[in-house]
Amino acid sequence: MKPLLLTLCMFLTFTSQAQMLNDSPFDARVAQPKYKKGKGPSVLFDKGHHNFIIEMGLEKPLMDVATADGYQVKVDSMKFTKAYLAPYKMLVIFPAMPFKFGSKKQVTDEITFTDEELTALHEWVSAGGSLLMFNEHAPIDKSVTPLFNKFGIQLSIGIVSDSIHYDASIKMKSKQGFLKFTRSNGLLNTDHPITQGEKAGEQINTIVTFGGGGLTGEKYTNIFKLSPSATIVKHNGIEPSGTANSQALAGKFGKGKVVALGDCNGFTAMYMMSGGNKISAGMQLPEYDWKQFALNTFHWLSK
Repeated sequence: MKPLLLTLCMFLTFTSQAQMLNDSPFDARVAQPKYKKGKGPSVLFDKGHHNFIIEMGLEKPLMDVATADGYQVKVDSMKFTKAYLAPYKMLVIFPAMPFKFGSKKQVTDEITFTDEELTALHEWVSAGGSLLMFNEHAPIDKSVTPLFNKFGIQLSIGIVSDSIHYDASIKMKSKQGFLKFTRSNGLLNTDHPITQGEKAGEQINTIVTFGGGGLTGEKYTNIFKLSPSATIVKHNGIEPSGTANSQALAGKFGKGKVVALGDCNGFTAMYMMSGGNKISAGMQLPEYDWKQFALNTFHWLSK
């Protein structure tokens, strides 16, 4: 079944009318693992900042794929310090919030990451660590703005929509949040190692995002380019603000690396039950290259 606009998914989740679950069956196997089993770089998945994807267990498909590729993965919930981050090569921060997802509809003056945590994280990446972090649409975008700003990335507030470059096959009236990035429409940057892959069969051709927020980072390579027809629109009752030119950025930061995405759902393999309908999004959808994109992202970050 085609995925439904995730704007609806997120709204229903906020009002506790829907349940997001891992899709099954999902094939997490990797035909040619990058590393021998359990011998790859160590990867930390953050659970210390109300990362709702992890609180719901929706990180499991990505962890299974990474494990199958040889990475050593761990979920932990401690606050960021120099000593805590030191053993890890990579850190994954799914959308973070200052309170439990769904308990409030707006972020006001709450703090998601302390200044001390952001300083420790900045120093860790600058010294050679690799960071994969995710934004989302309002109100999550406000929650993670200080995190992204710490690495020179600005966020729009709202949700990204495109009146031209969207997946027209979606059988919904509201389908313009399904932004399409392909080689043919020129919005997928094909000149980066993440989209090229390291060997035959790893090339990325088609990506569709499932809602999400917008990014701007002048010192980064723009992987998912927003077109001139893309706009930031109101979401969850929050008025839009800011501008954006991307939904995926990648670049070096000091001796380390950063990959930032405006939408996290491509790195899951989930579905949502709503009104008796099964709504899917993520790596299990064969029409999009999300599973290979996730693998290529890990390869580039850990190289």
